[in-house]
Amino acid sequence: MKKNIFIITGLFLSLSSSINAATIRLSPVNVEILSNQNAASISLYNQSNESADLQVRVFEWRQNAGQDQLIPTDEIVVSPPFLKLQPSDSYNLRVVRINPEPISGEKTYRIIIDELPKPIDSRKAAQGVNVLLRSSLPVFVVNKDAITKLSWKIDVNQNTPSLNISNIGNRHALLNSLMLVDTTANKSYPIKVNTVNGYILAEKSKSYSISNFTYQPNHKYSVSLTVNGKKTTL
Repeated sequence: MKKNIFIITGLFLSLSSSINAATIRLSPVNVEILSNQNAASISLYNQSNESADLQVRVFEWRQNAGQDQLIPTDEIVVSPPFLKLQPSDSYNLRVVRINPEPISGEKTYRIIIDELPKPIDSRKAAQGVNVLLRSSLPVFVVNKDAITKLSWKIDVNQNTPSLNISNIGNRHALLNSLMLVDTTANKSYPIKVNTVNGYILAEKSKSYSISNFTYQPNHKYSVSLTVNGKKTTL
């Protein structure tokens, strides 16, 4: 049985007085593989003057009750799983589907790239702070005919009103510039979204709290947002 793994992306610090960190540039920042393709690649470039030892893993990406869930998978492999990048060095990672088969919608994964800690030299009194880089890249295996389709509603049955957005399509949605608009009062309520909370996978929903908002049942509302780079109104 596969074990569910929850991962929080970010920076991890150890105690000391100075900072040492690699700066890795990734391209692209998300990977799309059409269902009739077998592989893709990711370019890594070390922009710092420090070498970087990296571990690369891939997980199936699901959403449950609005929360991201990462699960070990053998459907996709990344080669190599470990590498060393010297200063100003670059490398192309290979992302390969194992036993690829056609799909009607979309399958979602995430590649996690971790910088590994450097060995501690006991002869040095001050080691500095090791800032360990962690990057999380979305991977989408998608049928070219898959679509994103959104619906929404205002939920006032809790302490803080929220905007519930459902993706009833079979392709992911990445939200930006999300705003609830009271068209009757000509007033807007911006909602903060980013690449952490802005993804809604196929057939999933997310709720976003609406600050300083009081629902008026006799008012008309709309939602203004950017979906997968395209500005629209719902």
